[in-house]
Amino acid sequence: MTILEKMKEKCSAAGYVPTANIEKIARAKTMMFGDSEWQRCPCDGNNADRYCISELCRSDIEKNGICHCNCYTKADSEKIKKAE
Repeated sequence: MTILEKMKEKCSAAGYVPTANIEKIARAKTMMFGDSEWQRCPCDGNNADRYCISELCRSDIEKNGICHCNCYTKADSEKIKKAE
């Protein structure tokens, strides 16, 4: 399973929707961290508490409608329409 597929699966399981930015973030994760640490956040890689669908990520989505990396959003968010 590719990092992109893992990200989409985790997003769906959490009840969120990926944005158009997910492919760019998946490529960054592949280059920066590889498969073993794919969940790390490329935008905040030194923060162990921030990773895909972490509590920080969920908090960003609930508060701002989108995560820190602009990768995941609420299903009813206006951000989805802008990303499409």
